[in-house]
Amino acid sequence: MSRVYARYLETGDALLEGQVLEIDATGQLAALRALEPDEVLPETVYDYVLPGCVNAHSHAFQVLLRPTTGQPQHFKDWVDRFLYPCVLELDEDRLFASAVLVFHEMLRAGITTVGEFHYVNNLPDGRSSEQVYARAMIRAAKAVGIRMTLIRTLYDQQSKPGQRRFQEPLDQAITQTEALAQQYADDPLIRVLPAPHSLHGASRALIIAGAALAKRLGTPWHIHLSEQPGDADFAHTRYGMRPLACLEDWGVLDQDTCVVHGIWFNDADLDRMAQARCRQVYNPLTNMALGDGIARLPELLAQGTPVALGTDANTDSSLFLEARMAEYLQRSQQLSMGHVAAEQLFAMTNRHGAHALGLNTGTLAVGRPADFLAVDLNSPSMLPVIQQVDRAALLNQLIFSAVPQETIAAVYVQGQLQVKRGRHVSLDLAALFHS
Repeated sequence: MSRVYARYLETGDALLEGQVLEIDATGQLAALRALEPDEVLPETVYDYVLPGCVNAHSHAFQVLLRPTTGQPQHFKDWVDRFLYPCVLELDEDRLFASAVLVFHEMLRAGITTVGEFHYVNNLPDGRSSEQVYARAMIRAAKAVGIRMTLIRTLYDQQSKPGQRRFQEPLDQAITQTEALAQQYADDPLIRVLPAPHSLHGASRALIIAGAALAKRLGTPWHIHLSEQPGDADFAHTRYGMRPLACLEDWGVLDQDTCVVHGIWFNDADLDRMAQARCRQVYNPLTNMALGDGIARLPELLAQGTPVALGTDANTDSSLFLEARMAEYLQRSQQLSMGHVAAEQLFAMTNRHGAHALGLNTGTLAVGRPADFLAVDLNSPSMLPVIQQVDRAALLNQLIFSAVPQETIAAVYVQGQLQVKRGRHVSLDLAALFHS
């Protein structure tokens, strides 16, 4: 049993003072309690401890596109001129290296769990990699020490050369995803769930089959939806209705559905999300970089839709920055302030992310994994120090002022210290990449 002392502990539900976190041998929180009168203070003491961030949507290999992100004329231009050429050159080593690089950055920024939306299924000639690439992503997560949900993509459509790296027959997509999920079913840090890529990447039959697989696995399922204005036109042309209405019509829109992006929703779509109790992942920085648009965030949250955050193309690796941009975008669009409170934004960085991935993380409570980060309240971007400690004030400062790699004193995953003062405690990136 190990012990950590927090002068202030943010559980995800409340701010507590003077708490001891007891962590058992399996990495679970065995107790959260006040220090006993005669008890010796634990050796490890932090100013401010809070749940680790849960990044619900990442494409790790897209970190290789950072020099070009922001340069394309629009989303389609980015896909055709930058994304597909990169995809055609990917191999196991590049996938592994890109994942190690960005997962390492995420940990340093306080992200303890990542949902990796993995869709490079095939070798360059279009033959199945037989899960070699998926296992490379898992290997990278284990090398770094981050918790990962591999969101294994189902993709059976092809119209461009780059899509041969993704496209596979329906039966193969379902069989391989289910086999991978079963292989890692007992791994405490790895989970696998299915994700029909999108309405343009997955057929109606594959989307229905993917949702059915999620039911068998007991997981949510993810799908890119309503990211671009043209997505509604595509759905109308092919299916005669809006994107979200398609899922409803096919009988797969329910509490297990997780919509990624969900930017171009009309009022009827908002009602569908609420009535079906869907989950959602919003990716503000990537949506800004690609000119996608701005989600109707205040309305989604007000109606009870749990909206998580993702780093998507990984132009940056901080969910606190994603939360900051989510609010600033609302202010820019609405020309007023305070559309989303700090407490709501904070929940989007952890609790809602865990919900999007179907995980028992995102809050700190007895029996849950000891995934947390510690913040130094005397670091420059957390100054001036708040004289009268207040939960809302602390969260506001964390989201709107803090520089994560500067303020974060430590990051723990499953009870194990992974990052201390901005440096990974055991991973040597140079040695790993040259081994």
